[in-house]
Amino acid sequence: MSFQQDSSSNTNSNIPAILLVGKSGAGKSTLGNLLLDRNEFVVSDSAESSPQICQTALIKINNKTFNIVDTPGIFDTGKTNQEILKETAQAILQCAYGIQAIIFVMEATRFTKEQKDTINQIVKFLGQDSLNHMIAVFSKCRRAPTIDPDLLFNSLVQEQKDFLNSIGNRFTISPDLDIFEEPDDPIVARHIKNLKNYIADIPNFYTTASFEEVRIARERELQEIEESERRDEEQFQATAREGFHDDNERRQFEETRENAKKKFQQLRKDAGYGAVDNMGSEAACFAAHSKVTLQNGKVTNISELVIGDYVCCGFENGKQIFSEVLLFIHADHDAVTEFLLIDFMKQDGTQGTLCVTPEHHIFLNYGGTDFAKNIIPNKTQFFISSGEKLISVTSTRITKERKKGYYSPLTQSGTILVDEVLCSCYSSAPPYQALFNFVLAPLKIYTKIFPSNYLDKEIHPYVKFLNRGRKIVEFLDYLNIPRSL
Repeated sequence: MSFQQDSSSNTNSNIPAILLVGKSGAGKSTLGNLLLDRNEFVVSDSAESSPQICQTALIKINNKTFNIVDTPGIFDTGKTNQEILKETAQAILQCAYGIQAIIFVMEATRFTKEQKDTINQIVKFLGQDSLNHMIAVFSKCRRAPTIDPDLLFNSLVQEQKDFLNSIGNRFTISPDLDIFEEPDDPIVARHIKNLKNYIADIPNFYTTASFEEVRIARERELQEIEESERRDEEQFQATAREGFHDDNERRQFEETRENAKKKFQQLRKDAGYGAVDNMGSEAACFAAHSKVTLQNGKVTNISELVIGDYVCCGFENGKQIFSEVLLFIHADHDAVTEFLLIDFMKQDGTQGTLCVTPEHHIFLNYGGTDFAKNIIPNKTQFFISSGEKLISVTSTRITKERKKGYYSPLTQSGTILVDEVLCSCYSSAPPYQALFNFVLAPLKIYTKIFPSNYLDKEIHPYVKFLNRGRKIVEFLDYLNIPRSL
């Protein structure tokens, strides 16, 4: 990002700013152009092609001049909280005179965990005072709720309504220009006028001093957490040196120590430093930006899935087949995890990449599954989509990369096509697809009758219970029971 570190070098730093924040692709640049009544900002076709520089332009509202600052996706899934904090601080330093309004642009789709976390992150990074300057703008609305915003408000879940209440119910809609395409459409004009009135009516500025207070308080809180963690670790080490009377005492000691680590991780996250390294068997899943195909043909990020969606899980007679998402085994929008990037060549000659943790199961051409970490470039064959059927390919390259956010959906079939690769929904334990389909059948039947709303970083309780029998499965693996079991 090309922000100036010294705000005095910005020629517009003596003008109050209007800050546009939100995910890439949410419609920030489009809204900025509507406010300006001219095409000043570059609008991307997708989140991946969004500009990675800060765009600014001057605007007059009620004879007062403001500097609109269209930020890149500073709250995107692929960035760590430390990157987010740094880029947010740089954006605010560009607004030395003060920020009149913080416009949070979000898509008016189903309320996902990702949207909820984005709201929480913004408030944590900017502080409670930012709520007095925040305006929510919903983008990509349908025609009816755009014409009648009460329809939109009534469709919101309680968490969204609570957020709107915390910002004084300042919200409006950025009309979809594919729907309201007529020049000077009165619906478009009405919403933009409402937004300008909200901006003008905010009585004072959110200042760099306000942000500095929040930053100092956050750093002080983190220091206190780390000091407390250090004292606990010293106490644990002293206890360990004294020795244990028996195995039971040792187990209790290890459990207490592990619980303490989890407590401090949660404290860091609550303080806004939630990028907890989360590698190992409990973080075996897909990256937040991994792609899946819905029954309506839409290709979406796996982080946008909700329970009840039907996703592509393979092909039959040249047609896609879909399976219902019953629940999430676990998910965490904030955790930074190490993924394997498995590159392969598609039929059209373009490169595809599966982003998955090493312990996840992938279907191989012999009909069984194996861990992603066992794939050998230019040797191991796995299945990808050709658009009509599954075909075998080999990986051209495998690299590692740390990314933010992981999701592990469970489908009715136990399979899912992710990044066009046929994958299992299972991970960690030895890869026996049929066995795990069998032991998870009770959970699948139960959730069909009583739909689940489980979406948490902790492993689903039923799966955690099954982990007690993991040693049995590992023993079967040791005996070389055939993978087709």
